[in-house]
Amino acid sequence: MLHSSRPGARQQAAGVPACSPPRAGDPRTRLLDAMIATASYRGYDRTTVERVLQTAKVTAAVFDEHFANKEDCFLQALDATIARIEQRVLERTERPDPWPARVRGGLGALLGALGENPDGARVALVESLCASPAAGERHHALLRAFPPLLEEGRFHCEHPDLLPSYIAEAMTGGIASILHRRALEDRIGELPRLCGDLAYFALLPYLGHHRAIVAAYAKEPAGA
Repeated sequence: MLHSSRPGARQQAAGVPACSPPRAGDPRTRLLDAMIATASYRGYDRTTVERVLQTAKVTAAVFDEHFANKEDCFLQALDATIARIEQRVLERTERPDPWPARVRGGLGALLGALGENPDGARVALVESLCASPAAGERHHALLRAFPPLLEEGRFHCEHPDLLPSYIAEAMTGGIASILHRRALEDRIGELPRLCGDLAYFALLPYLGHHRAIVAAYAKEPAGA
């Protein structure tokens, strides 16, 4: 099992609150938000139902109405987080834009969504791998839109027969590894600035250096 380290231990010793309060809303939403905030700050292994209840400001009876146990709550919170990110990605990749623009737009949407929600990003990128096999499967779902999207690049490649059959999965795995490393280093806020670099990385096998670099660093049109 993977273990994560957090600067939160130092902050806690200095008297900083364990995690930020959840958004206002119904008790289930508050519990999901509290689970994300707590797991991000403390790590999944050190997260307890009692801590989640304190953060959400609800009773154990309310928790039991919605979740079977800590893992069930964590998985539902993870599902909700990933679904929101995936929706952002699909809104960009399903536009009737040229393929390179959809790749860059999808990556931009992914990185923007992660950067705007550091707690959710850390849980999806790191803590999901520390929790359970079921949570690990959710981690892989975070980028599931990208292999079929990248596979479209074969139609734009001068020599598609020379590309390995697994190239799209390999490029997606490389992107996932970069995101995971940034999350481990508490550099999630930097993710949106990686859009051009990651787009170049993803487009390079299909377009070659010159076409990939032009497409990856193209200026976004107004209102994109």
